[in-house]
Amino acid sequence: MMAVERKYFRRFTFAEYVDYLKPFVSQVKFSQVHVHGTWKPTIADYRKASDKMKIIQAMWRFHAITQNWGDIAQHATIDPDGYIWEGRSLLEAPASAVGYNDPDNDRIHPFMFEMIGNFDVGAEKLEGAQLATAVKLTSSIMTMWKLPEAQIKFHREMNPGKSCPGSSVNKTSFLELVRDWRNVDMSPADANKIISNWLSPAWFAASSKAERDEIHRLANELRKASGQL
Repeated sequence: MMAVERKYFRRFTFAEYVDYLKPFVSQVKFSQVHVHGTWKPTIADYRKASDKMKIIQAMWRFHAITQNWGDIAQHATIDPDGYIWEGRSLLEAPASAVGYNDPDNDRIHPFMFEMIGNFDVGAEKLEGAQLATAVKLTSSIMTMWKLPEAQIKFHREMNPGKSCPGSSVNKTSFLELVRDWRNVDMSPADANKIISNWLSPAWFAASSKAERDEIHRLANELRKASGQL
């Protein structure tokens, strides 16, 4: 298979990626959600890179050319800052695990995402913004494609020789977070209270434009979560 040339990968916030997903609900049927950790590159590798896209491009080269998988294996990559990088076309089956990719001509296959990091015990931790995006993305795919919880699969369940997404990542705990997130129902009043009492003072106390921009982004995320945007 000839590798698909990929020189540029878009990076999305979680809200932007959900908007990106919406048109595909009518174009493809995701049968499962496959959860992976990269092991390599690590979070440390990502932090050291001055050009973050080069990390994604290096994965693409390894998957598409060295492994001869035709493209980057995953549909999405979650970086340590919680952003989502685009990957393989959503219309194509992933290169997730032998016997579980469901390649077909009917656009029915799993959705696969990778989280950058080595999450084996004693290495790096899946936490913060990265964990939050992984949980929210899993929940969104389940909701948008009407999947039952049983269709969330860790890589190690499909390949017992792997610890992926990492031996420190407990599936029971991960599913509990997904379940809790799906039950979140934030009211406009609560969102506005958080914005007024917490984010607004932080905005005025911010020492740089970058900090103020991030606080503004977070306020808009709360407005979106409560249906105001």
